[in-house]
Amino acid sequence: MWSQSKFVYQLLILILLERQSSAIKYKFSLENEDIFTDCPNKPSNVLNISGLFDTSESTFKTDFVSVRFSGNLTCVWNIKPGDRIQFTFEINRFDRGSWQPTVFNMYVRDICPALYEKEQYWYKYWSKYIINKEQVRDKCILPGTKFIHEPFDVELLFEAQGLPLMGQYKIAYTLKALDTKGVERETSICFEMLGEFQRL
Repeated sequence: MWSQSKFVYQLLILILLERQSSAIKYKFSLENEDIFTDCPNKPSNVLNISGLFDTSESTFKTDFVSVRFSGNLTCVWNIKPGDRIQFTFEINRFDRGSWQPTVFNMYVRDICPALYEKEQYWYKYWSKYIINKEQVRDKCILPGTKFIHEPFDVELLFEAQGLPLMGQYKIAYTLKALDTKGVERETSICFEMLGEFQRL
C-alpha cells in the first residue's frame, strides 16, 4: 500500500514538473483596429509609426482575430547611411491602474545586419514577406527605401512558461539611431500594440 501511494505521489510530481517546464502557446489579439498606437508621455522628438514608414500604399485590415496586411512601406525616418539602429521590444501588463514591466523583452544592438535572418522574431512575422529583399537588403531602413510585400496575415504567437498570461497587455517597440561615433540621432521611434493574450 505504501509503495502504491509513493508511486502516485511521484507521478503527480512528474506531471506538475512537466506542466511547469512546458511552454504555453499564446496568440496576441489586438484591442483596436488601428493596430499601432503612439507611446504615451513622450517628447516631440519621439516619432510614431508614421515617423518610420509612409503607409499610404498599404492597408491593414483586422477582424480582431487576425490582421491582413498588403501593399508597400516606404521608410521616412531621417537617418543616415552607416547609422546603427538599436531596437527594443517590451511586453508590459496593465495592473492596478498602471503598466507594469514583464520578463518578456528583447534588446538588439544593431537590427540592420539581422533584419533578414530567418530565425529572428521579426523575420517570421514581417521581413520574410518582403518581395524585393535582395534589392533593399543593404539599405536597412534608410529614408526612401521601399519594402514591397506579398499579402500576409499577421499572427503574433508567443510561448511562455510559468503562470498564464491574463489581462490587458501592450507590446512596445522602440528604435534609436546612433551615428558612427555612437551619438544618438535627434529623433527616435516608438509605437505600441494593445491587446490580450489568448491561450491556444
